[in-house]
Amino acid sequence: MLLGKIGGDKIERIKNKIMKLYCKKCNYLLTSLKLEKSELKQICLIDEKELLQDRKYIEANRIDYSFEIPIDYLINSKSISLKDHKDSIRLQGCCGPGNFGVLNQVCPKCKFEIGVLIADCWTPRFIGIDKSKISEKPLW
Repeated sequence: MLLGKIGGDKIERIKNKIMKLYCKKCNYLLTSLKLEKSELKQICLIDEKELLQDRKYIEANRIDYSFEIPIDYLINSKSISLKDHKDSIRLQGCCGPGNFGVLNQVCPKCKFEIGVLIADCWTPRFIGIDKSKISEKPLW
């Protein structure tokens, strides 16, 4: 509960720190729990470890990764319900998926391409999301 008087701008910033994600094609809820925005000091850049804590996300432009596709959010890989793409070549890497140039995660309901799982031996583990593929609110 928020106590006291808070300006509209501050309420907007608080509101933007928490979100749920839905598939834009079929409206499937991809995150059963709300995701909370992470701060840079909370990320873990250790290879093969989760980049973010459970139920956390961060804007992709805050981390120095060179994606070859539009990626807007980085999310803890266990905090979103996605499935591997049926085209196994999209899941290539050294010891796990590590291709920064192709979407390899799909909606479990309609198979719409939504994000990229990065889980190789030379990177932290996370899922990158293209925000044009998801909605933060149910569409219908």
